[in-house]
Amino acid sequence: MKKKIKVLQVIPKLGYGGAETGCYDLAHFLPEQGWKSFLVTSGGDLLQYINKKKVSVIKLPVNSKNPIVILFNTIILFFIILFYNIDIVHARSRAPAWSCYLATKLSFRKFVTTFHGTYNFNNKIKKFYNSIMTKSDLVIAGSNFIFSHISENYGDHFLKNKRKLLVIFRGINTSYFNSQKILPIKIEKFSKENNIDRNKFIILLPGRLTPWKGQKIFIESIKLLSEKNQISKHQRTY
Repeated sequence: MKKKIKVLQVIPKLGYGGAETGCYDLAHFLPEQGWKSFLVTSGGDLLQYINKKKVSVIKLPVNSKNPIVILFNTIILFFIILFYNIDIVHARSRAPAWSCYLATKLSFRKFVTTFHGTYNFNNKIKKFYNSIMTKSDLVIAGSNFIFSHISENYGDHFLKNKRKLLVIFRGINTSYFNSQKILPIKIEKFSKENNIDRNKFIILLPGRLTPWKGQKIFIESIKLLSEKNQISKHQRTY
């Protein structure tokens, strides 16, 4: 009989961000492929939608950066790995990655990390703290931009340790995000509530409000085009 591979994902909090929804989607995708799915998190709004029949959820304070709590999480994760006989541990953030790294070293399991964004390197301590994301057997970058960011800051680390760095582009659940399933009455209601004129040219830039997502650059670009009269008057909507 073919063994069912068991995957444990660890994420600080299961909210509605890109990393969190990706974790959520993968957690439900794995059982559909015959694998067993486990999830460790501190909580989050998205937890209420987890199908407990498909995904085993364990709550731990993996959102904490406190060194003592990180060590505590290491011990608990170690016993979780042994008890459920986990094959692969996938960390999606730095604080839990430290716990996962130590737990997988002690239990001799495969360790995977995903870079969901860029990290700052104000000092050597910060760079060392961030480096945990490159200590796994496989490092996943969510885009070519993130791949370049990792290579620029940790390129030597990969060459010396022969670690694998792979780009896996973010995807979406095409069944859930299907425009054909949205009733026209809902679109009209949303447009009225948010004062959206659907007769105008509309650009949507979804994403968390943070400098590196590019919303400010986008607004400045539209302003420059408007000033150069490259956008007609009836199209000027911000």
